Amino acid sequence: MAMMDSLAATKARVDSLKRVVEEQKARKDKYAEIIFQQSKVLSACEEKCKKDSKCREEVEEAISWYNRVLGFRIQCGLGIKFIFKNINPNDPKEEYYFTIRHENDVYSLLDSDPCLNDTKGLIIELNKSNGLFQFVRTMREKFEATTSGTSPNTITLVPDTSTITASAPVSSISTCISSESPIKQKALQAGDSDRLPKKPNRGKGRLSDLKAPESSSVRRSPCHATKLIVVWKSGLGATRATID
Repeated sequence: MAMMDSLAATKARVDSLKRVVEEQKARKDKYAEIIFQQSKVLSACEEKCKKDSKCREEVEEAISWYNRVLGFRIQCGLGIKFIFKNINPNDPKEEYYFTIRHENDVYSLLDSDPCLNDTKGLIIELNKSNGLFQFVRTMREKFEATTSGTSPNTITLVPDTSTITASAPVSSISTCISSESPIKQKALQAGDSDRLPKKPNRGKGRLSDLKAPESSSVRRSPCHATKLIVVWKSGLGATRATID
């Protein structure tokens, strides 16, 4: 009787252990599946990490090129500050910058140096298209245009040859003939010796012998009044002034 009870207890324990083994086996299979899934995710992450690393190297190389050639760099703060150099040919180290802020999926322009026109339209287009690269390129082009428009003032002297001819107004050559005889002054004022009225010869010589100075002599005269046209170029346009 005791033997039968012992066998029954042993059999029950064996059955219990079998159930534990089966549970452990099921748990092992479950864990194996989890490990397999995690290994797949890990492989994907490693592949993505390799791509990101390569992309980061390319970005760093591009940033280095932009910084070297365009003098471009970025600073972070209240917004993103885009800084450019190599814009002004007279001063390549001069900095031009603008700062934009992206908050709640909306771009806003905080400041710009130098100030630019039509930036509101660019910001509206940026918020519509989300094309930040195009916006930055357009801002640099505007900086370049501003630099071209504000180049150092230049003065161009252009001689006006229309006032150097023999038929020029008397006022333009009056300062040059003050030392001439009254008869020669009268001849110059008439502009041509052929226009002088002929008078009877009374032994004083013919007036026709007094010829008006040729146009070439007037051009060579050191004291003739030459008009100079002064052109002042600036970013607002060109101003033309005539100096007698």
